Amino acid sequence: MERTGTPRTAQEILNRVNEVSFNATLLKELRMIAMLRHVSDPGNREGARWAQMRIHRVASAMMIDLGYSSKLNAEWEFLTMLRDEGRRRSAEEFLTVHAADIGVRSTLDLDSLMEQV
Repeated sequence: MERTGTPRTAQEILNRVNEVSFNATLLKELRMIAMLRHVSDPGNREGARWAQMRIHRVASAMMIDLGYSSKLNAEWEFLTMLRDEGRRRSAEEFLTVHAADIGVRSTLDLDSLMEQV
């Protein structure tokens, strides 16, 4: 969600603009989930679902290196490569650190997202 450095070339700038555009919607939705978790009444069935919701982020460093055009790539080979990368590295790393958290607590700090508004 954050990058170090400043994009310099037209392609780098375009990639960053597209990342920011995509992430803006995602962050808005995550902030809404965080807010609903805080204001929900855990005493009723729907409120309990929101109050107990757990969010995790399983990410690959490889995604940072992919340009904007990769978001438009729907070729089967590319999609299976992403899946395999996620299974091989990202999921393994996530589970090494957070296996005990699954079903217990969120591993993504949604409250910190609310503070960034």
